[in-house]
Amino acid sequence: MQDIHPLILCGGIGTRLWPLSRTEHPKQFQRIDGNSETTFFHATVERHRAPGFADPIVAVSSAHVATVLRQLSDIKCPARVLAEPISRNTGPAVLATALTLAKTDPASLICVIPSDHIVKGDLPANVLAARKAAEQGHIVLFGVPPEYPETGYGYIVDGGALDDLTCARKVASFIEKPPVEVATALIDAGGAYWASGLSLFRADVLISEFQRLDPQTFEAVKNALDHGFETEHAFYLNAEALQPAANLPTESIVFEHSPRTVIAPLLVAWSDVGAWNALHHIAEKDADGNVLSGDVISIDTRNSYVRASGKLIALVGMDDVVVVDTDDALLITTRDQAQQVKQIVKKLESIKRRELAQHMRNQMAWGEVRRVQSGPGYELRMMTLRPGTMLPIAEDAASHRMVTVTSGAGLLKTGAVTRPLRIGDNFEVPAGEAAAIYCGPEHEMQLVEVVCEVVVEKAEAVATLQLVHS
Repeated sequence: MQDIHPLILCGGIGTRLWPLSRTEHPKQFQRIDGNSETTFFHATVERHRAPGFADPIVAVSSAHVATVLRQLSDIKCPARVLAEPISRNTGPAVLATALTLAKTDPASLICVIPSDHIVKGDLPANVLAARKAAEQGHIVLFGVPPEYPETGYGYIVDGGALDDLTCARKVASFIEKPPVEVATALIDAGGAYWASGLSLFRADVLISEFQRLDPQTFEAVKNALDHGFETEHAFYLNAEALQPAANLPTESIVFEHSPRTVIAPLLVAWSDVGAWNALHHIAEKDADGNVLSGDVISIDTRNSYVRASGKLIALVGMDDVVVVDTDDALLITTRDQAQQVKQIVKKLESIKRRELAQHMRNQMAWGEVRRVQSGPGYELRMMTLRPGTMLPIAEDAASHRMVTVTSGAGLLKTGAVTRPLRIGDNFEVPAGEAAAIYCGPEHEMQLVEVVCEVVVEKAEAVATLQLVHS
């Protein structure tokens, strides 16, 4: 009997978990709580290191490959890494994995697993119990029996028994994030499940459904694989070829339109941790209903979530609040308003605050820079990036940069595109544009940077850049 291939999806930003989750350091790579070093990603990988499962495949933005490799090393887990150079939601990543596995075994079983959920219970046993349905050509979606009328989840409605299977049932309909009155009615009627985001299917089945339902995305992903390239750590899809692919989840491209889709109950405690209140809901609480992590003292405080980082937090006479402290930002809200944190994120984006993207400790810990030479209108610098770190290059209307990699390897992110960097590679960051350089997880990276002031006469600036850079 073949092992199931876990496909761990590491996309998403988790905006409602700000200030812990940032665009450059999203929630799946953060610690689950302040009392443990285990991240959401760690926990997801470890959960499926069980009999019946192969080593995982990890689909992740190219910008976060170094983080994935470092966290896989933390738990000593071998894995294949599929790097996405542009954001295209889950559909293309799932299809790319199916196409890759189908080259050696078209009937390969794939279990799609989000990396940022919390699960308590034997999830692998639930997946293995449904493998017969997948082997017969069904697309199995795992649904969680709802505990309350959550409006932030999608629902899958039971469509009745299957003639030849007891491990799964038909799907009647999909309902995406209903208002509270509809969610309440679904629960009262019975037979509705929260959509967990987990699915199980054969590679060839998913491929054939993509060909039928979205041939343009199928061709784009196939071309992105054919024109991609592989390093010793990851396979990188081709960005240009991937552009025409639909920027949609697999659910809306295939699952919601396929007659092969069935549902299997997921009998575990589950949360997608979409907001801080969800962490309070699923975590163990003290006698006062509080979830406290880090250095926290609470007096006459009940039903609250408090997460400290680096300093003492003291609460007196507070009920139903959320307090989250990080190295450079503090969030205070009520549990019933926790979903509105995304409005803070929108505000940070509109005023271009650094706290949207990065933690201060990560920004300051990337390495060091040393000025080597300077003259009229230019400066020559030597930079060293520590393994696994990121160097942001902010928008600067007055400076044009040319950079050469002299040792090590990493990634360059400019706009929506990320590409690898190797020894001898050169790139420019024009005035008024931003970029980010990521160092690989194993060795430091050495860079030579020439910064030229654009206020210098254009001909002189170009000549200076060419002379110094050569």
